[in-house]
Amino acid sequence: DESVILNLIEKLEQGSHDLRKADLRLNPIHFEKDDDTNFHMEAITALANMRARNYEITEVDKLKAKFIAGRIIPAIATTTALATGFVCLEMYKVIQNKKIEDYRNAFGNLALPLFALAEPIPPKRETFKDMAWSLWDRWIIEGDVTVQEVLDWLKEKELTAYSISCGQSLIYNNIFPKHKERLNKKMSELVVTIAKLEIPASRKHFDVVIACEDDEGEDVDVPLVSIKFR
Repeated sequence: DESVILNLIEKLEQGSHDLRKADLRLNPIHFEKDDDTNFHMEAITALANMRARNYEITEVDKLKAKFIAGRIIPAIATTTALATGFVCLEMYKVIQNKKIEDYRNAFGNLALPLFALAEPIPPKRETFKDMAWSLWDRWIIEGDVTVQEVLDWLKEKELTAYSISCGQSLIYNNIFPKHKERLNKKMSELVVTIAKLEIPASRKHFDVVIACEDDEGEDVDVPLVSIKFR
């Protein structure tokens, strides 16, 4: 699946490069669910099922999607269309690797009507040694690791982890003597038994929050850590 996705991304990047060189003009396409030659319902069904699969919602076939689409035309024609249009405009910029100042936050009120665009504020960036990250970054640890292996992984980055939590539950904290018994236990086991986390068979990772400090005892706000245990 990953190779297929990377291949599609490569094709999109090539396509966007070709579009920048061509003198093209975008024209609106009117949605028609009952015309099987325009492939509108094929596209909508595929995109809807991709989203459903991400959120583990029941997927539907083309006939069911056509039935649903036929009942939400008033919504598509108003607020949903407005929001989707703004999102698609920003997606073009993502594909073209535009700078942060080229993006826009959009605010719309169809009742007034009011449309306002504003430049987004870049996320705060944290730095430590030769590393830099923001709120949107993740650190990924591969393997079904133990608590000690997580601590060692961070130690290699010259960070000392003193607390690990999952949700509202504390998985490990170095101030509690009994927590030393958990050092050689698998993280995947502890998040289930302590945090009561339910991990579906289809999911390959879980996220934990880790509190760290540097060699001088100063806290370092590290990214969310995803442990890919399968």
